[in-house]
Amino acid sequence: MKLEHFNKMREKRKKYLLDENLGKLAKWLRVLGFDAAIYKSISPEKKIDLCLKEQRVYLTRSKKLSARKEKFTRILIKSDNCDQQLRELGLAVELDENLFFTRCINCNKILKLIDENKVINLVPKDVHKKFTEFKTCTKCGRIYWAGSHYQAMFTKIKNSLTS
Repeated sequence: MKLEHFNKMREKRKKYLLDENLGKLAKWLRVLGFDAAIYKSISPEKKIDLCLKEQRVYLTRSKKLSARKEKFTRILIKSDNCDQQLRELGLAVELDENLFFTRCINCNKILKLIDENKVINLVPKDVHKKFTEFKTCTKCGRIYWAGSHYQAMFTKIKNSLTS
């Protein structure tokens, strides 16, 4: 896939702002390639302003916040189970496997490909021998590769969204 096509696909996707109590959901949205921000310790008013400014959908478990009169897009998340939360969002129609595993699950930043020789001392030796493609987060430095955890997460996603 060409980089410019990839970037256009990513730009068209919904972006989310989540309350702090939805951290696990934010990580899974990031695994799916969604921009899922959590701004800690700011007022609901500021969160609403950010949603409007950044064109984000506000995800909250608060009935009070979801019932506010301001005009902004929000979704009340009813379940406290992450699999159920993903189903509530109805993400099955928006899934694009090309965008899976393109964001850091910690920082929400876009991952960059990194030369395998640059990670030689940063990953276990057996990992470096077995894999040739690595991605890194330019903010936190975390390194990713498509190991067994990749397939396990992919299977979990498919099962969560189709069952």
